[in-house]
Amino acid sequence: MPLPPPNRQNKTPAVSFQLQWPVALVTGLVGVLAVWLAWPKMFPGPGQADETTLPGLDWRASQLRQITDPVKRDFQCVPMSACGRLLDRTLAPDARVFLAGMLGKENGPRLGYYFVFRNYLFPREVEISLDRKAIYHEGWFEGVPYKSPAELRANGFDILLLMPMMPTNSAKIHYIALTQKGVLK
Repeated sequence: MPLPPPNRQNKTPAVSFQLQWPVALVTGLVGVLAVWLAWPKMFPGPGQADETTLPGLDWRASQLRQITDPVKRDFQCVPMSACGRLLDRTLAPDARVFLAGMLGKENGPRLGYYFVFRNYLFPREVEISLDRKAIYHEGWFEGVPYKSPAELRANGFDILLLMPMMPTNSAKIHYIALTQKGVLK
């Protein structure tokens, strides 16, 4: 028995597009607002010399692309990152690191050092408490401070990093090698 011929009638109704004036008005206003906000960033005026603009970011990206050494490139952006990357290059891969002066409420603002070094020195052990059990409170750590470099050496640490009071571009970090692994290459 033959099949009946397919029904080729289009049963889908035609969709008519009606523009509603409130939707069009709001869409137009959003577009004008977006252009108004983006214009100064795309086409900066003379008073925007110290502001971040798209042409300025493009120029900065081209300058950074010319620097092939990651440490030097990081130094141009975030000097603390450059310090972490340089320490990673020059420290033994299995060295155990102790950061001094990170414990207590008064040292909360200095914790940026700890987080940067934990990131850049991974997978090395980076500790701020002698018992390796620092407890985080809102914005600061509680733990056991070290008493002397000899105590750190006895607890298996290879290098002691003495951090400056506040993170600044001109801050100097002091390194004290506790074992041969802690000597920077």
